[in-house]
Amino acid sequence: MSLTGYLSEYSLAEIFNFVQDGNKTGLLSIESDRCLSRSLDNSYYISFQTGRIMSVSHGHGLEYRGLLKMMEQRQWLSPEQLTGLSINITKLGQPLGTYLKACNTLDSSQLRLLFDAQVVANICKLFGDIHHGRFDFNPQAPLIYAEMTGISLHAKEVSLLGLRMLRDWSSLSAKLPAPTSMLQRVSSTLPDLRLDSQESKVWNLALGELSIAKIAEQLGINIDRVQQIGFRLCAIGLVNEILPVAIIKLIEHQSADSHPATAPISASFLGKLMGFLKKNN
Repeated sequence: MSLTGYLSEYSLAEIFNFVQDGNKTGLLSIESDRCLSRSLDNSYYISFQTGRIMSVSHGHGLEYRGLLKMMEQRQWLSPEQLTGLSINITKLGQPLGTYLKACNTLDSSQLRLLFDAQVVANICKLFGDIHHGRFDFNPQAPLIYAEMTGISLHAKEVSLLGLRMLRDWSSLSAKLPAPTSMLQRVSSTLPDLRLDSQESKVWNLALGELSIAKIAEQLGINIDRVQQIGFRLCAIGLVNEILPVAIIKLIEHQSADSHPATAPISASFLGKLMGFLKKNN
């Protein structure tokens, strides 16, 4: 199933969560709203295989040989090797990094350096720089083996990395859980994700009993910090936000005034209303 929309509707973390939970394979294209002249300078292409991020290409579309260029800049390949790979790169039936490792051309530490520079650094930049634009997930797109090191990470783990590096949360302010909301764990056991110390503490208290404000007070952390952690944990599916009764009643009242009793309330309406309520809470 393809998925198309705008980052104003779904955050990157929510999109990544969708891909991992669905165990999906395909290509996610992110086009910043700054691409006014159809330039690809602010476009990203993220390859997924069974819910794991395999590669990130940036700036020059699917024909860009980014991984090969990184090897060239590091002088890890001879001119003859580069020429041969450039000619035959479209015929690869496996990740380029896996092929070069099997040929004893690159080792595991070199591939890890490439993966961190290509995937981790680009994802952190993407989370920090692009908050508005269009996205498209195409499950029919072919895998871009030429851009893959053979190393991968769960999409949710990459989301955590990207959100931890985020310094300006203004674009996500309407999506943050309200200070009066509570957090409820989805499961009593923590999945195989590496939470930092503050994330672990908030998850331990996410029992549906304490508000965000109370959790912040108990842990001695600023409320906005706990809101950000709460958003991260919600975005990757570890906790759910439980709205206070007053907000639920207001939503029900607004829904009754705005829609006939027989008409279902739309997701976009709920999203906009929740954003308004949180801003004015």
